[in-house]
Amino acid sequence: MPLEDYLTGAVLFAAMLLTVLATTALIARRRLAHLDRLERALASVVIATAVLIGVHLVPLALGILDRATVLVAGALAVALATRVRPAGAVSSAAEDEPDPPPPQRGSPPPASGRLEWAIAGLAAAVVAVAALADLARWGGDELIGVDPLTFHLPNIGRWIQTGSLWQIDQFLPQLAHGNYPNNGDVVLLSTVLPWHNDFLVRAPIFLFLIVTAVAVAAIARELRAPAAATVLAGAAIVAIPVVGLASIPRALPDSVLWATYACGVLFLLRHARSGRRSDLMLAATALAIAFGTKWYGISSVAVLVAVWTAARLLGHRVAKAVALRDGALLGALAGLGDLAWAARNVVESGNPFFPASFEPFGVTILDAPRDEIVEAVGFSILDYLGDPPVLRSLADQVLDGLGPLAIVCVAGLIAALLASRGRPPRRIVLLIAAAIVLTPVYASLPGTALGTAGNPTLASGNTRYAVPILMLLVAVLAWAIGRMPRVPAVAFQVALLAAVAVGARSGYEVRGPRDPALAALALAIAAVACWVLWRMRHRPAVLAIAAAAAALVLLAGGHRVEQRINDERYLGIDPAIDVLLKIAPEGKRIGLAGDWSVSGLSPIWPAFGTRIANDVEYVGYFDGFLRRYPTQARFADALRRGRYDVLVVGRGFDPPQPTREQRWAREAGWATLALSPRLRLLVAPRTIGALEP
Repeated sequence: MPLEDYLTGAVLFAAMLLTVLATTALIARRRLAHLDRLERALASVVIATAVLIGVHLVPLALGILDRATVLVAGALAVALATRVRPAGAVSSAAEDEPDPPPPQRGSPPPASGRLEWAIAGLAAAVVAVAALADLARWGGDELIGVDPLTFHLPNIGRWIQTGSLWQIDQFLPQLAHGNYPNNGDVVLLSTVLPWHNDFLVRAPIFLFLIVTAVAVAAIARELRAPAAATVLAGAAIVAIPVVGLASIPRALPDSVLWATYACGVLFLLRHARSGRRSDLMLAATALAIAFGTKWYGISSVAVLVAVWTAARLLGHRVAKAVALRDGALLGALAGLGDLAWAARNVVESGNPFFPASFEPFGVTILDAPRDEIVEAVGFSILDYLGDPPVLRSLADQVLDGLGPLAIVCVAGLIAALLASRGRPPRRIVLLIAAAIVLTPVYASLPGTALGTAGNPTLASGNTRYAVPILMLLVAVLAWAIGRMPRVPAVAFQVALLAAVAVGARSGYEVRGPRDPALAALALAIAAVACWVLWRMRHRPAVLAIAAAAAALVLLAGGHRVEQRINDERYLGIDPAIDVLLKIAPEGKRIGLAGDWSVSGLSPIWPAFGTRIANDVEYVGYFDGFLRRYPTQARFADALRRGRYDVLVVGRGFDPPQPTREQRWAREAGWATLALSPRLRLLVAPRTIGALEP
């Protein structure tokens, strides 16, 4: 990428962020002054995320997304934020009443001794060093993984090319990736759009990983857990193996869901104590983001809202009418998080939850075509309830994905009940009930036993659907640690430390001492710099110089990362893709056809080019799902009508196989330019000789 383009993108990105931060600051200053620093920081993350999504999603829904319209939407967001009245100027009594004074918040949390702080500090250091070392190792490399290269990034690329969300962007047949909820992908879009390049996509995912840890610690703090145990809980949740594997190498948007879900839980718990409408609105905003980020976000949020509403209805602290009103408000606002994506699915697929059908009592309410892929490999854990050998295999895979923390949390659930002598506080009951209800919901989700019938070999990766359960349970365990005798309390903290060490080593792929040592040194330098700046906080000139220096370092570092990624982007992995990148860097129409194995590099995102300047589509047709053409005549006709310059054909799921599209293309006059075990690269008859590697 030319330096001029990089700097232009940096200015646009900074301007967009400035509008988001200004909007957030105006709202936080006017309506959230009653929160303490930690709560206000997390509330600001929720607001900023909602604004960030909004300033991109509104132009996208209007079909006018580009770099300029995002800035216009950001300026409008700032203007609207200036119209927000301070809390004291609002007539609603619920908004004006201050929080109860500190003595009414409950007894102070149990104190943490030196041993407890040593355990918590070591756990936090272990996971921080492991995560930073993993980020440093991957930071200069292209994004990898089936999901990011098959649909997350290609969908973002198509949004940038069309400026609109009103299409189903699907690049593999018989799947429904184009119908997913996409709030998390909009967050990634914000880092891709300014440069039309993906070099920065890991940054927001890593940021939300940190927010997830802080938010879980804040939940434990709200429950009056010991301070050291709150730190331990936050470290434990991001040391889950599947969390690390999904976040840094692959930049999956799940961390957006985890962070906002945890913030939603935090502000629901706070609302139970304060009764403030602003806490309920913050919870609803956070849960709305989570609800529209992944399919399992919908079920996770729905269960939480249902359990929370039921708990209030069964309790005696609020009137039944108020409980129903608040539950309906929370559910309605949370549901708005999926509104844009459900509307797209209705318009383009005729079903807001496509490809799921809804047929209660045999009556079809929402119809969908037969989902052959889910039928073949999308089994759930509950599908194998009567098959002990498969369940044993699944248990191993679940533990592989969730690590020892799952076992520690189950033991902690029992310990919490014992510590409370069977009468835990209402808020603890709420979290336990939500976790218990979420467990069979998780086990019923398609893909939790991913694999062919009787052989669910890919279930470990989808254990990320269970992370919301462990968020709730680890916070409950932190609370219980402060209510049990010292010996079992220390034993549980040591067990959590062990879970952190084992999970971080696996999830962040710690290999050898070099990377962790460099990461530890970087953290130490950062800690010293923060301490110095804190001491200088009353000297604005020093802070201004430090901010300018930090901005220059970030700018230079970003350019270095961009160069490292883009200079050899996706080269040297698959010979056919190497040739594709050389002959079609931009301005070409590229067709995809056939099936290819998932064990290597997906050609879909590389085909878009370094600057998203190629038009990429699968050579197929839609009948609800994207399908492969069944006959040679229809395939050949599609090639003529598509006016493709290059064709990338898969050589089967178990390559090399003589897939029919290879034969059909060659018989239509297409010439093979490159061949690898997984892919065949062909060029159109009209361009034979013109496109050479």
